Amino acid sequence: MKTKHYNLLVLMLMLIIVSVTAPVQADSAKDRECQIKAAFVYNFIKFIDWPEEKISPDSKSITIGVIGADDFIKAFDPVKNKQVKGKDIVIKPLEELDKLNDLRKKNISRWKEKIKEIRKYQVLFICACQDKKEEIPVELLKALENSGVLVVGEIPGFLENGGAINFVMENKRVRFEINTKVANCNGLKIRSQLLKLAKRVIKEKKAKVVKG
Repeated sequence: MKTKHYNLLVLMLMLIIVSVTAPVQADSAKDRECQIKAAFVYNFIKFIDWPEEKISPDSKSITIGVIGADDFIKAFDPVKNKQVKGKDIVIKPLEELDKLNDLRKKNISRWKEKIKEIRKYQVLFICACQDKKEEIPVELLKALENSGVLVVGEIPGFLENGGAINFVMENKRVRFEINTKVANCNGLKIRSQLLKLAKRVIKEKKAKVVKG
């Protein structure tokens, strides 16, 4: 690897490590946590390769869909003007999970239209409600199988139910875990540099769990 590229890679890794080790401040814990997670999602893109049909050389943007409350979506504002892999980052705010679930139950045609839209994105981040324990959106995860969408969440058991990356809190620090089996099934290749920073990795073979 050329020295210039190697130095850039080391710099990016250092930025991620700082985010991992920086504790959430007590006076604005929720806001700080949201900001760190938004920065992580942005950095994940740098270490993941999508199929060419999902991100072609001619495409001009990478879309991140965000399911969650307005205050969390605002945490992605600093990312809107950034680029990754030479492409503009586009943020698409979506309904909260409970509203999407109601849509699926009451209007299946609109639900299918919404899924068709989301399947065009490169990344989907599912934000859990801050005020209550969120259920795993099993139906949504099933609907996004084989879509090429990197699905990121922050719900216990998320990886085991079809998520690729899941955020967890450890000693007031934001950490993340990865399911490479899910990622591979979606045509996504997660680079080793990112895997090494994960707290937990579920690997392709027999879904073996490796704790970090």
